[in-house]
Amino acid sequence: MRHGAMASSSERHSSESPGEESAPFIPGTNNRSDLEKDSSFLPSSTQPHRWQRLGYISFHGALILFYTVLFVVFTFRKHECGAPPLHELSLYSPAEQVVDYEKRPVDGLAEGSIYAGYPRAESEAAWKNLMEGTNIKLYPDEMGELNETSLKMRDGSGSLAVLGVYHELHCVKRLRKWFYREYYYPNQTELEFNERMTHADHCLEFLRQASMCHGDVTVTSFKWLHDQQGHAIEPTTKEGALHRCVKWDSLQTWARSRRVDLFDPHLLVPEYAGGH
Repeated sequence: MRHGAMASSSERHSSESPGEESAPFIPGTNNRSDLEKDSSFLPSSTQPHRWQRLGYISFHGALILFYTVLFVVFTFRKHECGAPPLHELSLYSPAEQVVDYEKRPVDGLAEGSIYAGYPRAESEAAWKNLMEGTNIKLYPDEMGELNETSLKMRDGSGSLAVLGVYHELHCVKRLRKWFYREYYYPNQTELEFNERMTHADHCLEFLRQASMCHGDVTVTSFKWLHDQQGHAIEPTTKEGALHRCVKWDSLQTWARSRRVDLFDPHLLVPEYAGGH
């Protein structure tokens, strides 16, 4: 109803506007005739000359041209200095077709999370389930759309790929295992220690870059942290700020539908010595 009312109001306004706006600038026939008659009675020194009218038109034409050029230059400089149009920054991904968003609280509380805490059977199963869909198949036309190459499947059906979110989750899992390395790697050698530490360092750097790339601008507010006596001792962030989040289930279902076993020795076209 509001749209209808607004539309009719707009139509009424547009039907009235021409008359209102044209009255002083586009006289009716009778007014124009009167104006012409009146001008014929003006002394010759006060009658408008053709060159005056041309000068008037030229002046306003130049003014319009000046402001048009100014607008174009300002718009161009704003485009150069500001953010480029979104479509120029879009990157193709076949998973985009299933991506949808929702508002969801993110609290970061480890207590009660099946993914956090000391390793146990439930958490191991949860992480295993979460990581399904890490290594996936992309079809030839999708690789063409990406203008990218990757390792090819031996059966010719597609190429090996991984979505960015799974790379990030892989790194979170890696850091978790490094954090609890006494549990996961009780007898690691010095060489293994150094290799895993290098991997953990890589994951820290990758997550830093990914975090800055996403640039989440969600606002989190603060509250006072109190001691046992109820005294405010320091400010701390509130938990559960709403974030714009991908609906995970649909994305995970899509990734799982393309899941491949990276450790299947017959999955990929082998690379022989010499790169052939």
